[in-house]
Amino acid sequence: MTILRRISIRRDRRGVATIEFALLTCFLFAILLAALDFGMFFIQRSNLGAGVASAAVYGFSNASTVPYASLPAMVSAVAGAPVASDLRVTIDCNGGSAPCVNQSRQCACLTDAGGFRATATCGEACTGSATGAVSTSGYYLKVKATYQYRPTVMPADLFGDTTLEQSAVVRLQ
Repeated sequence: MTILRRISIRRDRRGVATIEFALLTCFLFAILLAALDFGMFFIQRSNLGAGVASAAVYGFSNASTVPYASLPAMVSAVAGAPVASDLRVTIDCNGGSAPCVNQSRQCACLTDAGGFRATATCGEACTGSATGAVSTSGYYLKVKATYQYRPTVMPADLFGDTTLEQSAVVRLQ
């Protein structure tokens, strides 16, 4: 019995460093996996913004000949969304519900909310915004894209609302 009291498991310190290392390694890997998902979130948001910007610049550069139906495919190609079915692209010309056409354009003014307000004369100053900003009425193209981000490792609930949204507005005329 005295031998058992001298060899007490509570006092044995062998292997403590190994157990501490194993516990800390698990914690470290969890942090690295979370950082990987957050990094992918920001990369995909940046790519979506680049896709929207490139489509808007293309629409601006080719205002008289651009086939507006091709702009969503351009956003999708540049954004490189892993799940293409989650990407929604809308093209809006002066707030009209019909597809954008290059003939018989009607001018509009931008609103503070990012929408459009119809106006009669192209080139006139637009006033009446809440911020007091003045813009010029014209023919505007708005490219808006939304994408549902899906985390790779972490639970989706950890991210909350994972809908990425980017938009760009350019004045064509």
